[in-house]
Amino acid sequence: MVIDHMFSVVIPASGIGKRMQAEIPKQYLPLLDKSVLEHTIGCFTDLPFVDEVVVVIAQHDEMFNTLKIANHPKIHKVIGGKERANSVFNGIQYLYEKGTQWVMVHDAARPCVEQDDIVNLAQHCFTNKQAGILGSPVRDTMKRAGSNSNLIEHTEERNGLWHAFTPQCSNVSQLFQALNSQISTQGDINPRVTDEASALEMAGFPVALVNGSAKNIKITQPEDLALAEYYIKSKKQ
Repeated sequence: MVIDHMFSVVIPASGIGKRMQAEIPKQYLPLLDKSVLEHTIGCFTDLPFVDEVVVVIAQHDEMFNTLKIANHPKIHKVIGGKERANSVFNGIQYLYEKGTQWVMVHDAARPCVEQDDIVNLAQHCFTNKQAGILGSPVRDTMKRAGSNSNLIEHTEERNGLWHAFTPQCSNVSQLFQALNSQISTQGDINPRVTDEASALEMAGFPVALVNGSAKNIKITQPEDLALAEYYIKSKKQ
């Protein structure tokens, strides 16, 4: 599949990853022969239709520049904000001011995304001129717990429910507008903005679901590293 338009990528990587119980942010944890972040960035840098990868790092980040990939010609650094959405907005604002047209936003802690899925998402969004995200239909029975307990309140109807992944792809101008409308003058983000798609939805822009591999896990718990290692090894075989 040939994509005849260039895309930029924004990777917010300024979080500290409290749930990983590690001494360093989870994006810098070792995963096989590289850091998690290097694996994630590498999923995009060798795609010919990706012309720039904007890595959004914390203001006092002293680790990124020590990575070999930091000197890659496609890499551009931007300083992040206090929340993920603020960091994404900073990256999007940089691209908006450059006049970039299309962007994919991807979690730094998703190093197992399949390149075929990235290609399919980019192709779908550009062909249909609409935003889209990678996802996977919910297969398990979904239970709703009570607000103040772990007792089951009811079983959710799973038909039509999807797990939302990244990348999440959009026209830069639309995503800039959508995020900007949800950030107060004090820089506080609307708590309903849990990903780029939610901001686009609230702004009235349609967002498509593009089926992707369930291997596209987000590393949030210590045991996720072992699973990510298994998936990455299996891709190389």
